[in-house]
Amino acid sequence: MEANALFDRFSQRLSAAGGEAHYAADLAEAANILANHPALAEKQLVVPPDFAHSQPWGTIVPLLRDKGINIREAGSPASVADAPAGLSGAELAIAETGSVMLADNSLEARVVSMLTLTHFVLVRAETLYPMLDEAGQALQRLTKPGPEQKHYISLVTGPSRTADIERTLTIGVQGPKALCVIIVAGRS
Repeated sequence: MEANALFDRFSQRLSAAGGEAHYAADLAEAANILANHPALAEKQLVVPPDFAHSQPWGTIVPLLRDKGINIREAGSPASVADAPAGLSGAELAIAETGSVMLADNSLEARVVSMLTLTHFVLVRAETLYPMLDEAGQALQRLTKPGPEQKHYISLVTGPSRTADIERTLTIGVQGPKALCVIIVAGRS
């Protein structure tokens, strides 16, 4: 499937689930999208520990700081709860469902995607798969015992939602109220 068609399908599926998707040619464009997003009006962004040193996403941190965004590393769940916005990197995305796969080994990294009000996710364009079946090898690699194994893996599709409260659909009760995925092309 052509890259543009794949992104369009992903965007449509994520939008149907209540999320939003953007396409960026590189990390500089991704930083512009983030800095101009209404969820960052307070100029506060929580990132997982050592995000500034992670590959390939770490280089976005100085770009965001240059735009006046205050970057804070996640700590305990209480220190992250209800932060206006958080930023994570995903292992991959799936166009069929509009989902992103998050994989971490620490609670501090995981709470960014679970407790911030708006969750931004960066995904490399080359890891946007048409269907879940095609992402199987990546999942096997991430779960294989060894030093690269990820212990917390989740597929996220749209903002948090529940119908537990009198069978009424409610957004953001048990997680972020908004999900914004930025697919980043090129070698960032």
